[in-house]
Amino acid sequence: MKNYRLAVDENGSPFVLNSKGSIDFGYITEEMNLPPAPIRIAEGISGPRGYGLKHMIEGHEKEILNSGFSSVHDFVENVANSFTEIKEGKNGSYLLEKGDSYHNTLFVALSKERDYWKVISGGVFRIRYSKNKKTIHSASERQISPPAGDDASPSEE
Repeated sequence: MKNYRLAVDENGSPFVLNSKGSIDFGYITEEMNLPPAPIRIAEGISGPRGYGLKHMIEGHEKEILNSGFSSVHDFVENVANSFTEIKEGKNGSYLLEKGDSYHNTLFVALSKERDYWKVISGGVFRIRYSKNKKTIHSASERQISPPAGDDASPSEE
């Protein structure tokens, strides 16, 4: 068994594993007009200035569960694998969006080393929340194929 707990984000917080046992929840590719890299979420910290899974559970779990997801973890995996739009956020962040009447949204930012996109936060938002934000990428349907070597141990990267 690979020790994924050794893989940590730039703040030393352990990455969360997806349902397949990988730390990569999805991918932003070169065709999406941003630096290509995997999408990862760390355990993070809670609070208003927090980030990651703990922050999302504390601040957005109720709305996520009410929208039909079984958990915040399930929400992150779903959006990271099937977002249809990327919009520009604030302070170098981007919004990965999926949805019709409401947008399931992940807020991501490129890591300091530029080797992964970190999930800062996320939730279910009304369309008007991002209506006037600049669209970076839009696709009607998106299929993800993990890059070769996805099964490598993150602690060896």
